[in-house]
Amino acid sequence: MPSGHSGGGHSSGGHFSGGSFSRSSSGHFGGSSHSSSGHFGSSHGSFSSGVRPYRPHRPWYGPRVVVFGGRQVYLSSGRASTVSILGVLIAIAIIVSVFLGVSWGNIEETLSVQRDEYSYFRRIAQDADGNSAYQIVGTVTSIKEYKLSDRWCINYEFTLSNGLKNDGYSYFVYSYEEAKQMLDNVTVILASDTKNTMINDVTETVPLDYKDMEFEADEEYVANLDSRNSMRTGTFIMAGVAVLLVLAYVVTNATAKKATAEQIAENNNATANTQTASTPAGTWRCEYCNAVNDNSKDRCDGCGAQRQK
Repeated sequence: MPSGHSGGGHSSGGHFSGGSFSRSSSGHFGGSSHSSSGHFGSSHGSFSSGVRPYRPHRPWYGPRVVVFGGRQVYLSSGRASTVSILGVLIAIAIIVSVFLGVSWGNIEETLSVQRDEYSYFRRIAQDADGNSAYQIVGTVTSIKEYKLSDRWCINYEFTLSNGLKNDGYSYFVYSYEEAKQMLDNVTVILASDTKNTMINDVTETVPLDYKDMEFEADEEYVANLDSRNSMRTGTFIMAGVAVLLVLAYVVTNATAKKATAEQIAENNNATANTQTASTPAGTWRCEYCNAVNDNSKDRCDGCGAQRQK
């Protein structure tokens, strides 16, 4: 196929690595991120500036009051946990949808490049058909299978006008029997974009029989097509899952009962109640580690922090 030069104004769908189609995306051949900083410098040192006091929080599954649809609703423990889980699942579904969508787009671009490439080489073969001035004899040097697909390509070489050798390779369009026969026969008729009396190292070549080949004859193109279809299906499925999860999230919140004044007050004071109700008389609670200390002490037994007045 290509003769080992770069450039040429044509794009590669990834079939070649050393050929003229140098914007290949998948090669046909290899050649051809907690550290924590403490509040204190020592066990009884002064605490760091900017450290925020420890505030105990209700668990993620605890009952709470939220604003939804312009009204305050009360979520029981079970409903609150459902809402939290749905939120996580929605985020995951969206991320997966985006990933699959990007992959779908990338493969679609590769397929477009391959179609352009295949059309270009087919024109070379069709133009050379019946015009011996654009036909040259190549020597088949080896054959290779595409990922256990039972579709094979041939590697070949041909002689330039200056007597030097150049190489090329076909698409994965042959059965094993066809490729083996070509290897046994040694020679193969090539179509080129240059007259056979002026063959040089930028000459494009392709087996002449490619004039009758279709895109789907190449197993590499078919594999990319299958991947594109899988990614597209996966994107639609995950997008649908995300929509269903969002609907479940909305219904779970929308069907919650309107919060009473008592529930709203309890929700607003939940953190403060947690801190003060459990502090025994005659003690003080450390603002930093939440440890309970006797009133006679000026420093926390738990972390050594100075008592805040």
